[in-house]
Amino acid sequence: MPAPEPSNHSFSNGRRGLIWLNTFLAAGAVLALVVMANYLAEGYFKRFQMDRDSAFKLSPQTRRVLDSLTNDVNITLFFEPQGANEDIYVLSSGLLTEYREACPRHLRVKTLDYDRDVGAAKEFLSRYNLTGVREKDFVFFESGGHTKLVNAKDLADYDFSDLLAGRSQYVRRSAFLGERYFTGDIYDVSNSKQMRAYFLQGHHENDPAEDKANTGYSKLASILKDEVNCDWQKLFFQGTNDIPTDCQLLIVPASASETRMTREELAKIATYLKQGGRMLALLNGYSGLESVLTNWGVGLSRSRVVDFDKKYYVPKSTFMTAKMSPHHPIMSPLVAENKPLLMLLPRPIDLETESKMPGDPQVTVLAATSPSGINESNQTGVFNLLAAIEQGSIQGVNSPGSQGTRIVVAGDSDFLDDQVIDSLGNHDFAHLALSWLLQRPQIMLDGLEPHPIKEYKLYVTDGQKQTLRWLFLGGLPGGVLLLGGLVWLRRRS
Repeated sequence: MPAPEPSNHSFSNGRRGLIWLNTFLAAGAVLALVVMANYLAEGYFKRFQMDRDSAFKLSPQTRRVLDSLTNDVNITLFFEPQGANEDIYVLSSGLLTEYREACPRHLRVKTLDYDRDVGAAKEFLSRYNLTGVREKDFVFFESGGHTKLVNAKDLADYDFSDLLAGRSQYVRRSAFLGERYFTGDIYDVSNSKQMRAYFLQGHHENDPAEDKANTGYSKLASILKDEVNCDWQKLFFQGTNDIPTDCQLLIVPASASETRMTREELAKIATYLKQGGRMLALLNGYSGLESVLTNWGVGLSRSRVVDFDKKYYVPKSTFMTAKMSPHHPIMSPLVAENKPLLMLLPRPIDLETESKMPGDPQVTVLAATSPSGINESNQTGVFNLLAAIEQGSIQGVNSPGSQGTRIVVAGDSDFLDDQVIDSLGNHDFAHLALSWLLQRPQIMLDGLEPHPIKEYKLYVTDGQKQTLRWLFLGGLPGGVLLLGGLVWLRRRS
């Protein structure tokens, strides 16, 4: 039987037309699906975080603040995006994008490049009276005429370990603090209820207006005004001066001087506290205020203490707090971040009474030494360093008739002065203590932790560098050419 002749597989015009029609309809269907998906996504989109460690992830506390917003907030990143603070700009811009997406109705975010838009930058600085600012790179918040500013340098924690050890000339940014500042500033400008604190003066107390890096309290005063949104003034008890009726926080920064308050001055403070006052008592020296605090369940020894445990001792008789209360709102963020406080020969605190009855002052020890603590009388053991006192319920800050009292006591005023306050967790303690005393919302105290900035280093030898060079320059392109050649030979066969 003769073999059949090969058939001609050419397509007819009708069949070719059907193939083109099918291709056209398939492409049209795909295009229609894409259009419908985009239409649905515009109205029913869902954002989700893929990286659980991302610096752009918003905490539940921040989302609660954003959900509570009723006023519009304008946010301006006043930066040179490719300048010295480029990494902080990238982190700030990315995080604020998440803020805007979480609350698009009330948040407006823009970048103003002062290097390119010189005219707009000058107009912006003039409009908000910022022509005298020292730092160029900052984030600015405005709502209803109320403004807050945070500099780029304050948005990061720094790791000096490599520099101090001589391993590098580079100071590494170890954590990004954007969420802590941004959430607080958004809350402050949109909730503009003004608070006022008074620094007691006239008895050789540390001066809140002094900006020298020694015993001044200018940095503490800046935390009070810029981070807690509370104005402050000096208070002198000369003559018949009393504690003003608008005083929502009394700060007593007693120095090491032994100048005592008069009986009349102590009586004014005692009356203020009984009426629901708040006080931050930093008693480095004996001022006489100790007699008032005894009625609130705490006393202070005149004998100073130091912790000689090798884990906590620092040269020049300074030491880190070994124990911190994880359950109190002031200390829990510091415990979570493992940030001890640096103390300078403080006077230990004694608990005078135990809180047993419902109406008694509730005393909480905030920080203490290790069992290696020792005082000037050579007594050893655990010594209390900080205490918080609370009595009654405060319905509102400085509300009329409020019987609630809050006090924070430390036998050390130096650990919050200009020279020491930026050490370890001291700055954060000041912020948290002031917020708790002024009864800012709990979301201002909870969990706005720094986001770690991760850096990865790859160490290779010269031989490994050469191997990697040949791999990228020859191996990868050669592999693609080889694969293409094999496919070509397969089709030829």
